[in-house]
Amino acid sequence: MRRKARAAIGCIALTIVLAACGSAPKDKFYTLAPASVMAPATAATASAPARYGVAIGPVRVPEALDRTQMVVREGPNRVEILDQHRWAGSLRSEIARALAAGVGAQLPEAQVSVHDGQAGRNAAYRVAVDIERFDATLNDSVAVQALWTLRQEGGKELGSGRFAATEPTGPGGYDAIAAAYGKALSAMSAEVAKAVRGAQAAPR
Repeated sequence: MRRKARAAIGCIALTIVLAACGSAPKDKFYTLAPASVMAPATAATASAPARYGVAIGPVRVPEALDRTQMVVREGPNRVEILDQHRWAGSLRSEIARALAAGVGAQLPEAQVSVHDGQAGRNAAYRVAVDIERFDATLNDSVAVQALWTLRQEGGKELGSGRFAATEPTGPGGYDAIAAAYGKALSAMSAEVAKAVRGAQAAPR
């Protein structure tokens, strides 16, 4: 009888453990550059050699956001750090990759890369980015505010700008937050690309 009782207790304990394992939340990872932007260049573009290089970065972000977890605003003075919703890389690297992809889409004649790669180290132009605001409110909107500075390889400043944008997310949850951030960074990419194009066209 005791043996049956112990067996029953063992079965119950195993069931509880399996149920706990089955109900554990699964981490989800997000990227700021959509696949359509990160797609390889067309054959026509890829066959033409790049005329110049553009390096994106370094990117600086507020200390409170310098983490892999997504951060959402819960009130005027409260934020929530989401352990189960994370960026695919560091937020700084995700922003740099998204901007590099966006600027590259605008400048098919250039080789655009992040600043810490081999191509970035040899680039003719460099774009430093200082993120001042990167706020998200679930099922509402995101807001991005940043300063960017365009310099020649030798360090001479060629231009700068302040970017600010708010993008609605609707009731799309965390996927919509990542997509809205990506849309805002795409708009910022257009501003940076315009500055690079102007610098390239200026008399030397």
